[in-house]
Amino acid sequence: MKTESDITFLCRRMKELREKNGINQVEMGEKLHLTKSTVSRIEAGKLGAKNTREYAVEYCKTFGMTNERQIEQFLRGVKIAVPDTSALLKNPQLIDELNKEYGRVVIAKNVVDELGRIKNKHSGSLGTKAWEVLRGISSGARTELMNYRGSNFNESEDYKIISIARDAVEKYGCKADILTDDIDYSAYLKSDENVSALHLREYMSTKQELVNMLRLNEFEKYYADNYDNIEPFNKSEVNAHLSDGYTLIISAVRNHSATFEQRKNKIKWLISQGADVNKRDCCRRYFPPISHAIQVNDYEMFLFLLNECNANPNIASRNPYDAGKIRQKNEGNMPLMIAAWDGKDKFVEALCRDKRTSLNQQDANGFTALIKACANGDVKCRDILLKAGADTKISDINDKTAEDHYNDYLVFGRLKNRFQRGGKNKRKKR
Repeated sequence: MKTESDITFLCRRMKELREKNGINQVEMGEKLHLTKSTVSRIEAGKLGAKNTREYAVEYCKTFGMTNERQIEQFLRGVKIAVPDTSALLKNPQLIDELNKEYGRVVIAKNVVDELGRIKNKHSGSLGTKAWEVLRGISSGARTELMNYRGSNFNESEDYKIISIARDAVEKYGCKADILTDDIDYSAYLKSDENVSALHLREYMSTKQELVNMLRLNEFEKYYADNYDNIEPFNKSEVNAHLSDGYTLIISAVRNHSATFEQRKNKIKWLISQGADVNKRDCCRRYFPPISHAIQVNDYEMFLFLLNECNANPNIASRNPYDAGKIRQKNEGNMPLMIAAWDGKDKFVEALCRDKRTSLNQQDANGFTALIKACANGDVKCRDILLKAGADTKISDINDKTAEDHYNDYLVFGRLKNRFQRGGKNKRKKR
């Protein structure tokens, strides 16, 4: 049975979300076709755990949080967080963050013991981090310690943490996330329905402050010659993911219904409000804005982001939701690779001129931009990269160099076409 405090925690987040969007209880009732008294009872936690969770989803949808990840992030309030030592040392402020989002934060006693040993053994930065974490544990408002109740004390530390997480699930009647910077938990928890491994990178990438999504969704469509009369946004708002997974900057990059000058002015204004010009989307490809500009073949926007907004040319795609896996297909796809893969020589040339660009960076398949150009037979992009100093000796994960891929192209055709045909090699007709 879920404790009253856990229900109350989620209800408080629902109230905060409503107030953040400037809606009173009467107006909320009208949106949900409920009376004001029913809304009051919902937010007071008087409807039980199941109904409260259902209404929490409706709150999210009402305020434009329709993306599955946004709803999942909001509903962390009905779960338990169990951070391990690796996550806590990686982010000493993690407990404070978890206390804001999770209904309860459980710290395994063996984690505290390990942190104590590290604090006493190391006098440098590692010891300082351990001390900071221990201090955070002692002051966490929703934090509690739990002991390992098993009989085999020779079990691994990971197994003990999993056992404690399962005890917490049984005690409080809700699911648990083990926060970790390690990749070992996934195999242990493959068939566990109540305890999941949540990689620290994934958590940090998906966490999002409560924002006025209705205002953001409305502003996404707004374009003007200047934004002097617009009420300022805070940093969390301008960096929030919209319901389609794009940021406000990415949305502006991809929108061709407005003029270039209007989109440019909007992006400049967003950056002045604290928007991150390198923040990736959280939908299909996990690209930063500059990669989106290449993808939609907007050279003018691409140059604006690269030169005027100082976008990082080496920001690669990264899927935070598959974090912890050893290798993810196409992860690490940087702007230069995207341009080379599609044969967009103007973009390749501009990136090669930029001294910041890493010519020989590799993606998860081991492909460089040169390999991608050669694999698709794009001689112009290949020659630009070679002139810029791209390394011809680098091999991919199958030990193939750029020259090997070019030879394959001569026989089988473009690699991108072979991918589209399901990866079946077909010899080119001569």
